[in-house]
Amino acid sequence: MQSTLQQANRKLAIRMMVIACLMFGFGYAMVPFYGALCKAMGIDRANSDFANTSAAVIRVEFDTNVDTGLAASLIALDPVLAAKPGGLLKARFRLINKSDQPLKVRAIPSYAPARAAGLLQKLECFCFDGLTLAANEQRDVMVVLLVANELPEELGAATLSYTLHPELKS
Repeated sequence: MQSTLQQANRKLAIRMMVIACLMFGFGYAMVPFYGALCKAMGIDRANSDFANTSAAVIRVEFDTNVDTGLAASLIALDPVLAAKPGGLLKARFRLINKSDQPLKVRAIPSYAPARAAGLLQKLECFCFDGLTLAANEQRDVMVVLLVANELPEELGAATLSYTLHPELKS
């Protein structure tokens, strides 16, 4: 009698653990699934296709460089984007560690023209902190920019350049 009750409780506990794991997995998978679904349906709000063509538009070009001797690559997956004043820009980049050793890197941004720095505010950037890449790791990272509400008429384009440097040891 006691043994049958213990077996029943053990089976119930295993079932509950499996259900909890499935629920956690479902919740964990929802974020990339939602992103892929929005992209497939074309409802990505940072997409420049939603820019109002009658409003002033700024064209932002993304340039990448890597410090000499650093066994890494930085590739702009969205090299040119457009946004209207007050809009958001979301640009993707791919970091690649080409070495067999872990690599600590830091991306340093610069703007051209320099006054564009005051008009393109970084809300999210892989350049905020140093990154550690595992050996031969490839990682996609993102920059989200808020475009100022009022742009000078003569500023139709800006370049945001990132240079990848080795992280300095402290």
